[in-house]
Amino acid sequence: MARDKKRPRQARSRATVDAIVEATGQVFEREGFDKTTTTRVAERAGVSVGSLYQYFPDKRALIAAFFERRLEQDIAMMQAVLSRSAGGSPASVLRVAAEEIVRIYREDRALYASVVEILSFMEETDEVRAGLAQGVALAASYLRAFPEVLGERDPELLALAVFHGLRASMNAIVRHAPERLDDPQLPAILAGAALGAVGLPPDAA
Repeated sequence: MARDKKRPRQARSRATVDAIVEATGQVFEREGFDKTTTTRVAERAGVSVGSLYQYFPDKRALIAAFFERRLEQDIAMMQAVLSRSAGGSPASVLRVAAEEIVRIYREDRALYASVVEILSFMEETDEVRAGLAQGVALAASYLRAFPEVLGERDPELLALAVFHGLRASMNAIVRHAPERLDDPQLPAILAGAALGAVGLPPDAA
């Protein structure tokens, strides 16, 4: 589902779009999808509803734009993890990645509580699907650098299993047991699941 919106060409237009997208996230996090409206977002962004409609035709387009930006930030986080872990083992990278994922969900728990309510819609948008595919591609590219771990397995399929397995686990915790987000064992448990998916023991160095 592609967004049909006007592309900002001037600095002022880009600033307006940035303000609208940021306001969308703030309203969505605080009030959830049902209560997020174009009027509330426009008020929060300090723009008129007419100005908002120049760039976003409806609420769903707003939400899609917000998640597109969040995914860009998540991909940048993944790239930073890989850069910091350059020369390290797959096991060490997976452990750092698990810690980072838990940190993000803990810091933005109210946001992810709203996210799990609209997962099916969110993952139907072209923007989110493209962002998720980019994350899987990044993981697959990393796995190819370790043929001794990859073996005969398809790197894209393995990356799909690990990437979406971690996301599904965190979303399930947010939905069914949000208090467990603060459990100190959570990063190690996630890392262990990811290690098992790639065929490494939990205590792999």
